[in-house]
Parts: sequence; C-alpha cells; structure tokens
Amino acid sequence: MPEKILVLDDEPLILTAVEKALSRTGYAVSTARDMQALATALDNAPYDLLITDIHIKAAESVDAIIQKVKKTSPSVRVVYMSGAGNKGNYRNFIEKPFKIADLREKVRVILHEPS
Repeated sequence: MPEKILVLDDEPLILTAVEKALSRTGYAVSTARDMQALATALDNAPYDLLITDIHIKAAESVDAIIQKVKKTSPSVRVVYMSGAGNKGNYRNFIEKPFKIADLREKVRVILHEPS
C-alpha cells in the first residue's frame, strides 16, 4: 500500500507540481488549498506525511495546522516549505522554488527514517 501524503499550499501551481511529482513516484497524494479543503482531506486520514507551506492564508499558524492533522494522523511526519526564505527552526524544510528531484529525495528520506 503506498504511503499517503497530504500537501497544503495556497498556490495552485505548487499543489499541482508536487502532486504530479510524488504520484509518479508511487505515493498516494491528497492536496488542500485552504483550511476548508484541509478539513475535507482529513476525512481520508491517516497520512504518513504532511507537506505544508508555513504561510497559509486564514490559518492561525503552521503549528495549528499540524495539531489539526495530528488529531487524525498522530504519527504524521512534516515537511515545511516556504518561498519567503524564512527557514525558521524547521528541521525538514524545503525552500520554494525547489527542484522536483530534491523534493522526491527529501520525502523518501523522511518517510524511511526511524521514528
């Protein structure tokens, strides 16, 4: 059974690119553009990985997003992304724009590292 990945970003081009890139690698990918779509996507939980932009309009914070996802996917791993160059203290971070090969490698490593 393929690993399930949820991608949250308010940029449609990013969602489409990430979904295509990861689906072609064999992952089951769901996407959400906003908090309402996120709530709907969580009906298909649990997810193995959440890839989320750290700046989502109408979201309280990235931490609130993660708490919401962890209610249905307690062991979800997280990749943070941003185009603002603000890496913060996020361990698993990828800066937009990124190369698809770099994203695929980061996802592969994160999903296969020990919990």
